[in-house]
Amino acid sequence: MSKDLGVATRISDRLSEETWQSKNPSVERNALDGVKENSPETVHSENPSNEEKMTTKGSDNPSEPKILGDADSKYSWLVCFAAFFCVFVSIGISNSFGIYQTYYVSNILNNSSASQISWIGSLQTAMMLVASVFSSRIYLSIGLRYTSWMGAVIAFIGLFVSSFVSSLGGLIVTQGLIYGFGIGFVFSVALSTTSQWFEKYRGLALGAVMAGSGLGGLVIARITSAMLNNLGFHWALRISSFFFLAIVVPFTLVFKPRVVSPDLPKLVDFSAFKSPFFICIICMAFMGILGFVAPIFYIPSVVIQLGGTESFAKIQVTIFNCGYLLGGFVVGTLSDLIGPYNAFAICTFFMGLFQLILWVGVKTKPSLSALSFFYGFFAPGFTSQGVSAIAKHFPQKSWAPYIGIMYTVMGCSIIIGNFIISHLLKTTNGELDYDYIARFSSICQVAGSLFAIPGILYLRHIAGDKKTWVN
Repeated sequence: MSKDLGVATRISDRLSEETWQSKNPSVERNALDGVKENSPETVHSENPSNEEKMTTKGSDNPSEPKILGDADSKYSWLVCFAAFFCVFVSIGISNSFGIYQTYYVSNILNNSSASQISWIGSLQTAMMLVASVFSSRIYLSIGLRYTSWMGAVIAFIGLFVSSFVSSLGGLIVTQGLIYGFGIGFVFSVALSTTSQWFEKYRGLALGAVMAGSGLGGLVIARITSAMLNNLGFHWALRISSFFFLAIVVPFTLVFKPRVVSPDLPKLVDFSAFKSPFFICIICMAFMGILGFVAPIFYIPSVVIQLGGTESFAKIQVTIFNCGYLLGGFVVGTLSDLIGPYNAFAICTFFMGLFQLILWVGVKTKPSLSALSFFYGFFAPGFTSQGVSAIAKHFPQKSWAPYIGIMYTVMGCSIIIGNFIISHLLKTTNGELDYDYIARFSSICQVAGSLFAIPGILYLRHIAGDKKTWVN
């Protein structure tokens, strides 16, 4: 009889759970942690600074997180708009490094090799990603605005001081390390704030924010090219530094947290590695970004080798940013339809595939121009949808440390990849041979995308819904 009673109790509990879920279809059970993702009881965010306090909703229990605003609201889109312009100027300047590299190779650093000069851009990107692990803890302590302003000042100092430097080592430190570390604060706050304020349209919002870097690169690259030709690189860097500060400071005024928690999350939460799904995200990110900078930095040089003019080589940066601008919106919308993890994997795969076809296979000036566009088109999905996948499948208290780990791993991967790329650059018949770099970058990205398979299978197994492929 006791067995019958136990069975009846379990059946009753199951029916109660199904009834609750049928009445609350918008609350999705977390696939990895058994947590109701959108429930206020499981969502954690930062302690607001004094200027960021708003009227709270939800539980009066001081130990529980409090909701400060509605997701996917008009204010959410205002936050997205502000984040768009923060990324527009910070990553836009970074995406324009190809213009500086072409100038450095031909002018002030003509005694240095292209692979040596590329360390400026590689370390800039690496420091931007590594900075996220620190910025996440800082903005949880002092607020979103102050963290953004701190990063803006650091980046301004890096760019401004670099205008007085003419050596490779000095530019690596200033334009590379210092500027990269500063924009890392701005970049991570922009993405984190946008993630907080969106649920249903999170993929589109993050894609739109990342599209800002495409527009920034498109506009800033042309302005930078004109300044380099007419004013020289010293004034180009000085003007860029003040322009950066003038954009970031006012637009970050709208940054506020949507959810606050009385508890600060860990700076680095190594329990993340207990999740096989998180490990799949990390492996795909690590492999995908190993050779990520190769097409961005070296396609202009390959175009010149094939007989293209220097102006045509600079156009490759513009084409890349056009693809980036369009891809941010398209891939972001696709992410909301098929799931951010799937979008992350698809973008990683096609970045590698198009390199194999249009660089390794064909390698003509038109094919490299096409590669610049398609690589730019899928790049924002690769850089943003990993964040969206973490936001979808993990509780909000884990977002900051988990995303920090992911970006730190990616930053280390860029440094490792640049060492490998430097050794793969060979001189053949007096010219640099970029073929091995193309093979390395493309194979890493195609191989990295394969980690999506165990990740998807794991999600389907844990979620218990064998019919869904939206992850």
